[in-house]
Amino acid sequence: MKILYDHQAFTGTQYGGISRYFYELMNVYAHQNDVDFELSLKFSNNEYLTDTPFSKHIGYQPFAKDKTVNKALSLCNRLFSLSKIGIGQYDVFHPTYYHSYFLEKLGKKPLVITFHDVLSEKYGELYPVLGQGLTALKQRLLHRADAVISVSEATKKGILEYFKVEESKIKVIPLGNYLSKINHSTTPALALPKRYVLFVGNREYYKNFALFFKALIPILHKDRDLHLICAGGGDFDVQEKTAIVQAKLQEQVIYHAIYDDSTVGQLYAKAQVFVFPSLMEGFGLPILEAMSNGCPVVATAGTSFDEIAGDAALYFEAENTDAIKAAIERVVYDEVLQHKLKQKGYERVPLFPAEHTAKQTLEVYKALVKP
Repeated sequence: MKILYDHQAFTGTQYGGISRYFYELMNVYAHQNDVDFELSLKFSNNEYLTDTPFSKHIGYQPFAKDKTVNKALSLCNRLFSLSKIGIGQYDVFHPTYYHSYFLEKLGKKPLVITFHDVLSEKYGELYPVLGQGLTALKQRLLHRADAVISVSEATKKGILEYFKVEESKIKVIPLGNYLSKINHSTTPALALPKRYVLFVGNREYYKNFALFFKALIPILHKDRDLHLICAGGGDFDVQEKTAIVQAKLQEQVIYHAIYDDSTVGQLYAKAQVFVFPSLMEGFGLPILEAMSNGCPVVATAGTSFDEIAGDAALYFEAENTDAIKAAIERVVYDEVLQHKLKQKGYERVPLFPAEHTAKQTLEVYKALVKP
């Protein structure tokens, strides 16, 4: 059996949860004899694919931020994927994002769609950049799909709320823990503050960073030895820098780039608490990453996070600054609670092995291929 993956999640992104998800699937299957696959990709700067034997793409790092170049190479990748789809030397097609460019070429080949979230449906009007208008594309794909993989029960609930789709098509397959506990004895130590609150990833739109920062300001004013580290997501923009200066917290708020898994592993391991204030996530992979590295978690209530962390996290209402502040303070100033959350986190992590995600996904593929 052969699976064909396309270029979509790998063209213009160096990192990201979706490209990491598909990379990890392929990385597992590359060591199995019962499944073959191909990634139809010509041009990419995706870091996960660096030095992987299953991708023969060409990098274009000097032009990575050039929108014209990215647009042109994305079109080249699409044409290359269409050629592979048209040739038909595969048993199942699993596109890596929601564009429907391939539908006319696909014929009757089995189609699997992974649904990561319903952000564009819930917040598309408020944040058009999330994909306002994407709903119609998703509906076309759901109608054509032979199987739909949902990364959480919360996402499945959202699919059924916003789309017309047969529930029997949907298979919930949680993501796995891709970031193992870092062995700090063999890893160069980062120069970090002794005590800090950690925020990881993008800070725009539904990530709710501005409200989180507002909740944190009085804590940082009262405790000048405590810091905030924002890891990844790009350096602070003008608006964020202005807010930090106005709060007089230039010495306590730090941006830290993420260079590799070792970097982010250390950031989690040495933090007092990891805060995930996002309004919604389809799964919330950073929670698994934090727990696997012994970092206490404080997160938004009522999204997919409780499926992952269970009682190994404290939860707050995402739009309530007082609730966010109170939850952070509870963990930062209670070492007993920190230890309790760490231990509970370690107990949760084995429930989400990366191998299970690949194994259950392979079962979906096999069910679609006639003997």
